[in-house]
Amino acid sequence: MPRGTEVASFATYPEAQAAVDALSDDGFPVQHLAIIGTDLRQVEHITGRRSWGRAIASGAGSGLWIGIFFAAMMMFLRPSNSTGVTAGAAVFMGVVWGIFFQVVSYGLTRGKRDFTSFSQVVASRYSILASAHAQEAAQALVDVPGNLTRGGEVARRAQERRAARAEARGDGPTAFGSRPDEKPRFGVRLAQGEDPSRYTADGPDAPGADEAGAQDPGREEAEDKAAGTPGATGGSQGPSTAAGE
Repeated sequence: MPRGTEVASFATYPEAQAAVDALSDDGFPVQHLAIIGTDLRQVEHITGRRSWGRAIASGAGSGLWIGIFFAAMMMFLRPSNSTGVTAGAAVFMGVVWGIFFQVVSYGLTRGKRDFTSFSQVVASRYSILASAHAQEAAQALVDVPGNLTRGGEVARRAQERRAARAEARGDGPTAFGSRPDEKPRFGVRLAQGEDPSRYTADGPDAPGADEAGAQDPGREEAEDKAAGTPGATGGSQGPSTAAGE
C-alpha cells in the first residue's frame, strides 16, 4: 500500500488523472504520486430487457466470433484446398453453439433475471498521495476543478451555500424593535437626549404610562391612601379596645 500525504481528492478517476497530468505538465516529479481509490463499490448497469429474440441474437453474435477464431486457427495450422469449406463450417458451428448456450441459459433463468447488465467496480473517492514534495503538490492542486480537499473547489462551494442560507434566513443582528416580540440582547442604543429609565429588561415601557401619571397627579396619592386605609383603621381600633378592657 503506498504511503504518503494526501494532497488532493476527487469524486471520479478522470478528474484525478487530469490533476496528475497537470502536475506532470508543470514539471512536478509525478513518480512520487499515487492515486488511491477508497470506498469501493460494485455497480451493475442495466442495459435492457431479455427475451427469446435477444437471447438468440446475443448467442449468434458471440458464437460468430468464436467460429471465426477457430476458422483462422485451422487456416493457419492446416492450409489446404478445402480450407474455405472448413472455415465456413467452423464459423457455422460457432454460431450454433453460441445460440444453443444463450437459449439454454435464458430458459433456466427466465422469470428470475429478465434483463441484461454489466458490472463495474468504482470508488466513491480518489485520493492523490505524495510521498515527497507534498506541500508543493497541494498548493499546485488547490485550484484544480473537482478538488474535494480543504481549500478546494468543493470547500468554496460549501462556504458559498452556507452564506446563501444564512442570508435567506436573515441571521445576524437586527435593529431593536424590528419585531414585535423582540427583547434587547446586548442593550439598546439610545438616541441623544433620550431617557434610559424608560427601558426595562423586557423592553420599553408600555406607551402612555408616563403620560397618564402626568395628566392625573392626584391619582397616585389617592391610591396610596386607599392602600394605607386598612392599616390606619387597625391602628385606631387598638387603643379603644385597650381602653374598654
